[in-house]
Amino acid sequence: MNKLNAILLALLVLCAWSVVTSQHVSRQLYSNLEREQKSAQQLQVEYGQLLLEQSTWGAHALIEKTAALRLGMKTPEQRQVQVVAPSGGT
Repeated sequence: MNKLNAILLALLVLCAWSVVTSQHVSRQLYSNLEREQKSAQQLQVEYGQLLLEQSTWGAHALIEKTAALRLGMKTPEQRQVQVVAPSGGT
């Protein structure tokens, strides 16, 4: 009977240890999941900002292309550019 009690006690300790270990691993995995979800959300926000920026740059390129084709406009050469200093009075 003494051996049986010792074996049962050992099994009980092993079961308790496995429960504690599995709970610890579960909490770690949940923490990692939350961290990755937060990272994914930040990446979604950044992606939205990049799409907005891309559309802005695309609109600028379209305007420049239209100005060149329809209106015959072009960027002036460096020697044609004059820099005007602001006047000193307010």
